[in-house]
Amino acid sequence: MLKMFIRGKYYYHLFQHRHNELLQQDCLDEGLRMKLKVKATYHNSKAVEMGMRI
Repeated sequence: MLKMFIRGKYYYHLFQHRHNELLQQDCLDEGLRMKLKVKATYHNSKAVEMGMRI
């Protein structure tokens, strides 16, 4: 049961990382682009952390 929960968190962070990366590519405002980059980096690090637990 716990492994299923961790796998769900992994896929959530992976989805958010990819979503923020796509938004960042299409963004015209440099300030917003930097915020999206920070969010994408955070979700990527969490996805990697969850991937180690699976």
